[in-house]
Amino acid sequence: MEEKYLEVYYLKSSEFDPEKFARPMVMALGFFDGVHRGHQGVINTARKYAQEKQLPLAVMTFDRHSSMLFTDPETTSFRYLNTLPQKVDLMEKQKVDYLFVVEFSHAFATLSPETFVQRYLIDLRVKVAVAGFDFTFGQYGLGDMELLRKLGEPDFRTVTVPKKNENKHKISSTRIRKLIATGKMAEACQLLGHEYMVGGKLLPDQQIKIDNKYQQLPPLGTYVCQLEIGAEKHQVKINILTSETRPVNQIIQADLHKFSKSSLKNGIEVMLTWPKQKEAADTVVNGLLSEQEQQEASNSF
Repeated sequence: MEEKYLEVYYLKSSEFDPEKFARPMVMALGFFDGVHRGHQGVINTARKYAQEKQLPLAVMTFDRHSSMLFTDPETTSFRYLNTLPQKVDLMEKQKVDYLFVVEFSHAFATLSPETFVQRYLIDLRVKVAVAGFDFTFGQYGLGDMELLRKLGEPDFRTVTVPKKNENKHKISSTRIRKLIATGKMAEACQLLGHEYMVGGKLLPDQQIKIDNKYQQLPPLGTYVCQLEIGAEKHQVKINILTSETRPVNQIIQADLHKFSKSSLKNGIEVMLTWPKQKEAADTVVNGLLSEQEQQEASNSF
């Protein structure tokens, strides 16, 4: 059995008491949507300092994207690359020791940069703070990495990680969302550095209801991905029937003929996975089937 590394702490801003969690540690800061290769660079940099100083490796992230606090949740166009439980799993795979998930509330959003640094870093006894070059903090995002360095002296060292490029373009969550939104799943997984996963529940008539209406999905079309239902996993064709701009729990069609009847129980949880490996490229282009293959797939549903 794989050893468990991660301890997760959920911090409500209104009840946060730093003394309960304070210990010398190295902290990586960021929202880390997707935990992509750029984020992994930040975490690996923090790991290097943690190993040098023989301190635990910690990550501080937030329970929602800042934009979700100030937009109508029924009309927002923002989409996540992973759910919070998926992010926790990805952090465990990164062998992080402590994960601090801060409630991004209105009260937290109004903290001054000085208060954020004092309460969430200095009072936690952080010894090294590591973040990407574009990390911002405090009310209106007024704090940047230079201000973090100034506010942290002499309590902790600040380390800025430069941007990571792929084909002369920055690896970013925004870039990956756009790739998925245009059906370029292989390219998206290449930048993620791991598979892309979407959870749902099985409905009658070979349909799947996606759990998180705010998670980024590929557009209308037919795709090949791995589908896990119970103890069974198979490579299948799925058909995304609609292209929604509003956040809704989308319904997709799936070819389930490879699964045993005992696995196909209504309401059972399922997981769709687009792998990082390129074996799917033999039959699909960026995860999207050709027009002829889509027609053949639609006949099998």
